[in-house]
Amino acid sequence: MRALKRTLAVAATLIAGTAALTACTEEQAYCVDLAGYAANSVNVDPQNPADYTKILEDAKKLQGSAPAEVKDDWGVVVTFAEKAKAAGTDRVELARLSKETGGVMSAYKTITTHAKDACKVDVPQLS
Repeated sequence: MRALKRTLAVAATLIAGTAALTACTEEQAYCVDLAGYAANSVNVDPQNPADYTKILEDAKKLQGSAPAEVKDDWGVVVTFAEKAKAAGTDRVELARLSKETGGVMSAYKTITTHAKDACKVDVPQLS
């Protein structure tokens, strides 16, 4: 009986340790992806919706791997980038989208703050 308890305790410790390691690894992977995104997003003009298409694929990837604190914020960025992509070169639609940048800029500010605090990554500010 004592051996069974010891085996169960060791198994529980291993499972808990593996879960913690997996969470850490996922966060690290997000941070690495975020650093690559930061390098690619330097030339994005937040007042130009068409520029958001430049970051769409990276933003989708980050939305999928983002921690809960910023997952919804990445969703806002992705949705806006998809709208910009759909607008293409339609000047009227792009002008309309340029009036909707407030929500995406707020979400992006949350992302940049989290990036700096959790990942030690400086994501270019949208201003």
